[in-house]
Amino acid sequence: MAAVKTLESRPTSAPATQAPKFEFTKRGPVRIKLFATGLHNPSHMEWTQDGRLLVSEHTAGQIKDVTKGGDMKNEKPFVYGLEGPADILPLPDGRILVSETWGGRVKDIGKGGDMTKQEAFADEMSMPYSLVRTTKADGSERITVSESLGAFHAQITEVTNGGTRTNFTAYVKNMPSIPGAPGLTPIGSWPSDWERYAAAKCVKNWQGTGRHGEHFVAVGPVGQVLKIPHGGGDYLELVDEGYLVAWGLQRMGGMYTHPVNGRIYAVQPEDGSVVSFEPDQPQNQGFEPPVIQGLNMPTCPRFSSDGETMYVCSSGDGVIWEVTDFLR
Repeated sequence: MAAVKTLESRPTSAPATQAPKFEFTKRGPVRIKLFATGLHNPSHMEWTQDGRLLVSEHTAGQIKDVTKGGDMKNEKPFVYGLEGPADILPLPDGRILVSETWGGRVKDIGKGGDMTKQEAFADEMSMPYSLVRTTKADGSERITVSESLGAFHAQITEVTNGGTRTNFTAYVKNMPSIPGAPGLTPIGSWPSDWERYAAAKCVKNWQGTGRHGEHFVAVGPVGQVLKIPHGGGDYLELVDEGYLVAWGLQRMGGMYTHPVNGRIYAVQPEDGSVVSFEPDQPQNQGFEPPVIQGLNMPTCPRFSSDGETMYVCSSGDGVIWEVTDFLR
């Protein structure tokens, strides 16, 4: 398999206030402190082209700028009026796409403000979640979104040109997805009709890119990561053809490639841990020690441009952690 590449350089965030240090793994003393607090079910983060760190507050329907860290409880949101905002995808042309899981669409939030009347970039989707921008074999852009099509069926869908269902193409088909359990976020953050969302389609599949732009998909429910060829394909066929790069993991959440060493870092929400592996050295990761453990429902890792600092959303307690000294 081809070696992975680094992601484009990301700006380093402002330092946060000090918080207690914890020792987690046998790799040595990982240092962790609170970076941002007072968030409402933070689920996804992303750096924008101009160096802002945005975070989705999934059950609050808004997105906040947390670049400077600190207490975000009374911070004015950058965007509000969304239905279950999840993954955030800044594009080179200044657009910032966000998936609205409960609304079944993807919107451009680049101008900020109230999104209730903002026209959708991609509509008529089924529980869209993870967004990623990759490059096709001919060098053109491809934008894909993970969808849950039923309680046990998911796919990666290409939505490069936006539009509605007839404009979309299945890119990775027949991926496993299983029902989620209620109660994985604080009761106070649930919508009034929470039963609609708790019974099924809660376990998602995640996407990411490697150092050289390779497309990776975390098949969260079964603890696997696949490298996706340019033409996509059927999940079972890709597994049979040797495209697995990691397996033996627990139920997975978000993942991201380290900007310097090219390793993929992924969260395991129920286990409260962050794991790391080399995508160009496929193996069973079940016996590898985590980089961090003891977090409350971690959902999303991101890095500073120099790779020395990792930021991790903890949706269970509404915070973002700042992690250093993890490269040991």
